[in-house]
Amino acid sequence: MTFTYHDVRTWNSGALESAAATVKARKDKIIGLQDELNLAFGPVYWHGDAATAAQTKLAALVDRAEHVVAEAGTVLRTLHDSADALTALRHEVENTDSTAASNQFTISAQGDVVDERPPDAQDTPESLHQRARLRAELTEAVGRILRAAHEVDAVLNSALTKAEQAQISDGGATSLAEADVSNKTKDGRYRIGPPDRPDIKFDEDFVYDSKESTAGDHLDKAKWLAKLRGAQALGMMPDGTEMYEHYWKNTGEPKEFDYEKAYRDDSGIRQGVDSEITRAAAAAEELIRSGNTNFPMTGQASVAQPYPTTENWQKAVGGYQVWSHSNVRVEGNKVTMEITVKAEDRYNFNRGQADIATGAGDNENGRFTEIGWAKPFDTHGTITRTVTWEVGHSPGGPTGEPGDDREPRGSGRDRGPTPDNPRERR
Repeated sequence: MTFTYHDVRTWNSGALESAAATVKARKDKIIGLQDELNLAFGPVYWHGDAATAAQTKLAALVDRAEHVVAEAGTVLRTLHDSADALTALRHEVENTDSTAASNQFTISAQGDVVDERPPDAQDTPESLHQRARLRAELTEAVGRILRAAHEVDAVLNSALTKAEQAQISDGGATSLAEADVSNKTKDGRYRIGPPDRPDIKFDEDFVYDSKESTAGDHLDKAKWLAKLRGAQALGMMPDGTEMYEHYWKNTGEPKEFDYEKAYRDDSGIRQGVDSEITRAAAAAEELIRSGNTNFPMTGQASVAQPYPTTENWQKAVGGYQVWSHSNVRVEGNKVTMEITVKAEDRYNFNRGQADIATGAGDNENGRFTEIGWAKPFDTHGTITRTVTWEVGHSPGGPTGEPGDDREPRGSGRDRGPTPDNPRERR
């Protein structure tokens, strides 16, 4: 599309928001037809060629409906993104025009910068140079605005063209709601919907009750239980010893740890929780920009970072997975997110690894699993918070930013380079 600087001055983000509202209403109406489509085939006892033909036709209709929802969702998200971009562009145009006017320059409809100040006998080479430099800066600003405008136009035009030509995939969706890309963040990590526990895999290096015990094993058991009782008597590492005690109970039953206490005690765990809240808030903000105002949200799991800093919590949870689910509502310009952060882990040991604080090898405790005296178990913890912010200003900061991609190192009881403790073997 060919347009001028004057055209960009007249662009209205409100028109895009209005179009987005229309697209959303029609998309939601199609999604509301899911139950009718599910029941559209007819009696279950219908068989034969006619039934097969009807079923094939219905399947094609459902597939096309899923693609239409995907197309509408893509256009909807692009309309909102474009509206946001136009709002920013409008501010830049206004600032550029204001700077020009206050310095006696005008910017033509085509974007040419014209110096309207009459010649002055008192002009010096330096003042003329400064004026020429300001004109060059205004020219560059106009060029930057037009480049950004062309990019917005190209992105929106591409989405509309792909939707019109049925070139947008439904991503293998098996329902209309699943096909709606506007109900997911662009990275796919968060989506609108009720809490849905991610599929988290844990490692297990030592096979339970797979070997016979020896006399040396009995001596090792006495040694480790003495260490446990000694630490308990001294009140050392209460959460770590509680988990180790449960390991020796040999039931394998899941156990909850006090995530709130861990948050208070350990700066690494605290930063991991704050990072997940920050990620979820940014995801909520993205879904709000797609026109959603009152919705549940669930996310995928990731490695909590950084690693716990205290020996107590290194031994109690070590490296673990974190995910969250939330309820988000928008009232005017205020966003309220009630978020539940979930920590999940498996208490076990990893072959060839060692404790951070003591250097004791994991093989010693893993051996107790192999001879059936102590059993690994799943652990979990929960924290709930209420976070509020103004639309467009989701929370974040030095303690709330997501961690980097480096893998955490070290463990109170080493547990290997797998999702529950993704570290390199040493």
